[in-house]
Amino acid sequence: MQDIFEQVDEQLEADRVHKWWLANRQAVIAGFVFFFAALFAYVGWQEYRVKQSQAASEYFLVVQDLYGKGDQAGAEKQLQQLLQAHSGHAYSQFGLFLQAKALASSGKTAEALAQLERVVKESELPLLRDLALLNAAYLSAGEASKAEGYLSRMGGQSPFRAQALELRGVMAAQQGDAAAAAARYREARALAVEGSLRARLESRLERMGGEEKR
Repeated sequence: MQDIFEQVDEQLEADRVHKWWLANRQAVIAGFVFFFAALFAYVGWQEYRVKQSQAASEYFLVVQDLYGKGDQAGAEKQLQQLLQAHSGHAYSQFGLFLQAKALASSGKTAEALAQLERVVKESELPLLRDLALLNAAYLSAGEASKAEGYLSRMGGQSPFRAQALELRGVMAAQQGDAAAAAARYREARALAVEGSLRARLESRLERMGGEEKR
């Protein structure tokens, strides 16, 4: 008798599932179709991004190699192709950094600053914007007010805060304000991790007042 009741229950459950399926099958099928379409689109987009990054990387390596060999004309030609094909990509911004460095080495400071400003305007990465501003400040260190203008535009939590403070200290020292320079160096030392920057700051402070290392 128990088996009969179980069979009846199973049949009722099967009927309920069948009715539910008839009422909802279109929505379920549409949901599966949407899910797999979205999945394929995501995978395709990821593959596209990887291919674009690889292509941009190859362009950048060519640009870097040409600048390293001193072929500025060839490097800038390849850089323009990189910028056209991958505008806004991080490797395009890196290419602009290389161009700015080459221009600055050739004494073309204004042109180098223009390329760094381009990075600031076009890059979506705060890290690259701050790095461009810091480099622009380095190039402008002979004009303290101009350099400070670049430094003041850096983010408050920039990973380059220690370098910015060191540069402020250098400019203060150039203006004869040893107390302000030492204060900036101490602030920078408090932010700097172990490494060449911290060692440099320690050395600057020792030369200024014989401070012990901390």
